[in-house]
Amino acid sequence: MSFELKERAETVETPFDRQERIGWWRQDVLRNARVMVIGAGALGNEVLKNLVLLGIGKILVVDFDTISVSNLSRTVLFRPEDVGKRKAAVAAERARDMALERTSTVDFLDADIVWELGLGIYRRMDLVIGCVDNDEARLSINRAARSVGKPWINGGIFELSGSITPYGREQTCYECTVTPDQVADAQSRYDSCEQVKKRYVAEERMPTVQITSALVASLQVQEAVKILHGEFVDFGVRLAYNGTTHGFHRISLPFDEGCLAHGQFEDIHQLPLSARTSTVAELLDHLEQKFGDDVKIDLAARFIRRIRCRNCGKWISFERPAHRVFDDELICADCRSGDHPTGAEALPGEGGSDYVQAVTTFSRRNFGNEPISPNISGKALWEIGIPPLHILNVTDAEQRQFACELSGDVATIFSDGWDFPPLT
Repeated sequence: MSFELKERAETVETPFDRQERIGWWRQDVLRNARVMVIGAGALGNEVLKNLVLLGIGKILVVDFDTISVSNLSRTVLFRPEDVGKRKAAVAAERARDMALERTSTVDFLDADIVWELGLGIYRRMDLVIGCVDNDEARLSINRAARSVGKPWINGGIFELSGSITPYGREQTCYECTVTPDQVADAQSRYDSCEQVKKRYVAEERMPTVQITSALVASLQVQEAVKILHGEFVDFGVRLAYNGTTHGFHRISLPFDEGCLAHGQFEDIHQLPLSARTSTVAELLDHLEQKFGDDVKIDLAARFIRRIRCRNCGKWISFERPAHRVFDDELICADCRSGDHPTGAEALPGEGGSDYVQAVTTFSRRNFGNEPISPNISGKALWEIGIPPLHILNVTDAEQRQFACELSGDVATIFSDGWDFPPLT
């Protein structure tokens, strides 16, 4: 890294004057940068503050939580009157107010990071900064960022300690280092049998302090600035800080060539369709015009048609994505009211086709293993679990695979300030 200082006319001063004196610094690079910040809690607040003060031009904030009283001591963007409001919306508004770059844009998505964040959103970013507090979200970010070849920077905090790890396009992967305990943590939001959501999950209250989040977020943004400028970054090396001993440790992380998270899209076809408004039938029409008849589409999530009641074995109809089904719905209405005695029907072995009927693929003829119905054909893609601006895996009659993006969602997610090129 060069440490050459620039000579600047003393009569010209901008809010970014001091940083522009760094030899390799280019403020236009930051002005044109597109950065997604996932998580708007303690780390996310500090990251956003740093990004807008540096003059990052385009920022997208993603979170799906509400502001609590305990957030206030660790979040520079939240105020007491914000308690109960949505984190992403408030964080974006306050970051926008703080921005010093007059052309900057700060948008937000109030969305479940795992299930509602389409891969096309990642594809349009220069980098992603992960400010999340659980392994499921980190695994999701890692797979999404890798699938479209985008770098991301993970951050974590605990008590007086924290760490950051930048992940690049090659030879670095968060999932390569995941332990069985982390896998268990990632699954803790879901019922162990059907993989539907638990209605009530005990919140893990991580012991930490704003000092730690400020330090870790600063290091995340510092690495982000270096990535954007093309400066040297140690991808795949975790920088861990111990606040008790003031020790920094560099940990080179392993890379597993056989890791399932290493797939990456190549050619991506853009479709003028939207997950919110386009139907299953409209998607099939476009794909058949483009790739011929008998195309098959992989769903972004499992779609649950029906599950047997855990108490009596009677079928319960759901007809919605698994992540929108909750564990307390797996008892039928009769059993809830006491009209069904336990064991009214023999309950088959769990996991078999006689216990749960789920869909993971569909075509013009079939939705899963059943003929596709007019009701399903008329559903919006969002209703069957496909998130906005997602990239779908499509297989044609000759078993060739294609990546197809729901590019019609761009205008519904991003404001005009992002200046994305038109569909190609």
